[in-house]
Parts: sequence; structure tokens; C-alpha cells
Amino acid sequence: MAKGSSRNYSDRTLKILWGRAAGRCAVPTCRIELIVDATNYDPMVIIGQIAHIEASSDIGPRANPTKSAKDRDEYDNLILLCQNCHARLDGQKNTNTVEYIRQLRDDHEVWVRNSLPERGKSTTGWFVILLQGIHPFDLEPTISALIPDFPAGNPKIIKVNPDKENWTSLHDTLREEVELSFALSDPFESRIAVFPLAPISACITLGYHLTNRPRVRLFQYHRDNQSWRWPDIPTPEDSLSIINLPAEVDNNSGELAICFNLSSYITEDCISELGQSFINRINVTLDDPSTGWLQHPDQLIELASKARHTFEKCVSKYPKSYKWHIFYAGPAPGAVAVGQQINPTMCPPVQLYEYVHGRKPRYQPSILLFKE
Repeated sequence: MAKGSSRNYSDRTLKILWGRAAGRCAVPTCRIELIVDATNYDPMVIIGQIAHIEASSDIGPRANPTKSAKDRDEYDNLILLCQNCHARLDGQKNTNTVEYIRQLRDDHEVWVRNSLPERGKSTTGWFVILLQGIHPFDLEPTISALIPDFPAGNPKIIKVNPDKENWTSLHDTLREEVELSFALSDPFESRIAVFPLAPISACITLGYHLTNRPRVRLFQYHRDNQSWRWPDIPTPEDSLSIINLPAEVDNNSGELAICFNLSSYITEDCISELGQSFINRINVTLDDPSTGWLQHPDQLIELASKARHTFEKCVSKYPKSYKWHIFYAGPAPGAVAVGQQINPTMCPPVQLYEYVHGRKPRYQPSILLFKE
């Protein structure tokens, strides 16, 4: 039985760890660059530290004596931190669990892939998807939001109008358009910029078929200044909560409601109008839902993380739930981000809904997502 690792990291492990972290501390409230540039008088300094998620020794924080010395030094057990965050996470080992720290690393890598600003123009450009509802796009402000990057070829416009085409046909169109896009390049190497101005069901479905494989940048249309550019402001401090997730496994067989309350709260009256029985209603919610909530791309990172966590917990806590119903009240790019977190290999069929003012029920069933 190994008592401790030799801290013998392979070159491959170091490249993966530093590359995926983009040389930054993985703690979201920190994220400082871990390489200090040289000056006229001093050399470059590395201030990053390689931390073990499960301890490098049998007596360290979050120790797992069953883990071999070799596995303790593999990428899966490592996280890149600054020395201050390293000391805090290890010093408060009861609060900072293995699961929490691994989630920190995974969320940071998603942030790097999706939101880290490009350093100058890329050489490949971005494949642009314009998800268009009944209102046409003005291409100039759309494309200018990519600066200093640029589109790779002409944007792909996907038109969605459920008044003229049924939801099943629209779902097929969205799936085919994504498959066609991926046929042109490796999904893992793809860089896709999505500008959505379409019904929520179409946005979730687009995200579902895009998955988390490509690098996706999502943009929000800011109506006050008629721009797709993100405001140059710090990340807002409001946070999302997950309500009603049980601590224990619920073996009841049935259907589950999952509600995203971002721009407004989805009331019980809206749900009850469907005449549907649910074994539980899970809420991903803001303390004070608002139509002006989304002002920074980091908020989409948090939403995606909360959605992924919610879906994973629903799979584990409700193993006999054979269908999920997702109700979403929020901005279009957030719906794409939520859709990306639905894993067809893990989740049961997912029924989506579209809010229709003046009709009963107000939430009308639209697209059913399932593994084909």
C-alpha cells in the first residue's frame, strides 16, 4: 500500500494540467495568472502550485489510502492553484471535499474553453450560428461582437417558426443542421459562436445537439443598446440556488419536473394547469428573477454548472424516473447552455415546453428529447 507519492508528474500530465487551466488558478473568485512576467531586473516567476485533490500521502488532506502512488500524480487527481488558494483548500479540508475540488477544476476548464478572451485574432475563425425566430438578424452588429476574432465563412442561419412548422419537424431541422456542421470538422476541435433569438425550446434543443464537445461561445442580445457585445462590467454577484434536491435516493417511479427560474418564477399554477403528476419539482432559481439578469458570460458558466449538477443528481437520486419535464423562464443563450448539459446517455426522455401567453395551459409541450 502506497504511503505517499513521489510527486513524479509526467510531461504529458503537466501539459494537460497547465494547458487546460490556461495557467490560471482554478478558484473562480481568484483565477490569477500563475506566471509572473520577467522584468528588466528579475526573471520570470512561477507562482502556481500543483495541488492533489486526494492527498499525495496517506495522512494529507482528503487522503485516500487505497489510491496508488502513481494514480495520485495523474491528471485526474490534480488541480492548478495559486499558493493562497492551495493553503486555504487544504487547511479547510472538511469544507473543501474531493467532490467540491474536482468540480472546481472541471468548472474552471469549462470557463477557459468557453469564456477566456482570445489573445488577438485567431487564425481559424468561428463558425457562426444565427438561431432566428420571427425577427430577422442584422448581421453587422452580430459579427462585430466577435471582434477581434472573425467568422469562418458565412454564418449559418437556422430559422425557427413554430407557427409555420410543427415542433417535430423543427427538432429534425436543428439536429440535421448541427450534424452537417460537425461533418465538416472534428467536434472536439470546433469553435462555434451562437447568437440565439428564437423560441426557448429551439434554443435548448440546439444546445442538446451541440453538446459540450465543441468550444461554444454564447451571445446575448442587449436590447437597450441594440448590441450583441457583452457589457464591460465585472461579473454580477447574484448566484443561483438549487432547491428540492433530496439527500437520499427516491425509488418512486414517475416523472420529474425541473424548473429554471431566471427571468421570472414559474408558478405552481402554471405547472398544475397541465394536469400532470410529478414525483418532485426541482428548481434552479435566482433569489430575485429578472429579465435583466444576464449581463456577463460568466453567468452562463455558472448556469451550465448548476444545470449539469442538477441533471446528474436527478439521475442518481431518482433512478426510476422515466421522464423529465423541463420548464425554462430565462434568456435564450442560457437555454442553449442548459441544453448542452442534457446527456442523452444518462438522462431519460426530456419533454420541453414553450410558454404561450393567453392560452391554457400556459406552458405548451413542444419538443421531446431522447436518445435515438
